[in-house]
Amino acid sequence: MSISSINLNTFSMKDSLPSNASSTSNSFANTLNQALGNVNQSQQVANQMVTQLANGDSNVDLHNVMLAMQKSNILLKTTVQVRDRVISAYEEVMRMQV
Repeated sequence: MSISSINLNTFSMKDSLPSNASSTSNSFANTLNQALGNVNQSQQVANQMVTQLANGDSNVDLHNVMLAMQKSNILLKTTVQVRDRVISAYEEVMRMQV
């Protein structure tokens, strides 16, 4: 199971933001995109290593497979926690009275 990429370019807020805010949002979007790419790559590597181990490939040992799986698991859990905190912050901002 792999994580599909997210297209962050579908949301265009450039018209409503000042120029420096636009570059900040692009930087954040790029950083987020890279982080999700790293999580996806880690998941794919772990899945590939598990498949190679199951097929009896002598180049892959159980120790490295377990390390790759744990790394992938930690990255995914961290990503979910960051997502939850971003959503919580967004909801709090939306509750603010102007």
